[in-house]
Amino acid sequence: MISTIRSTLRSIGAVLAGFAVIALGTVFTFTVLVGDFGYATSSPTELVIGTLGALASGLAGGLVAARLAATHPLRHAAALVVPIALDTASIVASAGQESDPLWFDLGGSAILLLGAFVGGYLVVKRHREPAS
Repeated sequence: MISTIRSTLRSIGAVLAGFAVIALGTVFTFTVLVGDFGYATSSPTELVIGTLGALASGLAGGLVAARLAATHPLRHAAALVVPIALDTASIVASAGQESDPLWFDLGGSAILLLGAFVGGYLVVKRHREPAS
């Protein structure tokens, strides 16, 4: 019973830690590196930097979630879909008339998820390779 509770808490903590890394990475990218990031307000260069920053943030978050998980690392990286979807839903729900198009926000979320899946996959691949 105690080990089940501990395992559950560790799984939740792994996903929350992964999402915290994603949140910090995207905030850093979109406020420090790019400035006022948005579809209509950013130059093409800033959009590329923002996209690469989101991909790197997702990758780092997936790595953290998968690495902290006791078992099933790829499932924990994939579980980041829940907080990312909730975050995206809150952004879309609070969007005003002058906000980014829906496809832009959904595309950004997809990039974060892609990075997270790749991060989880890298952890799984690393554990499966024989030590040299």
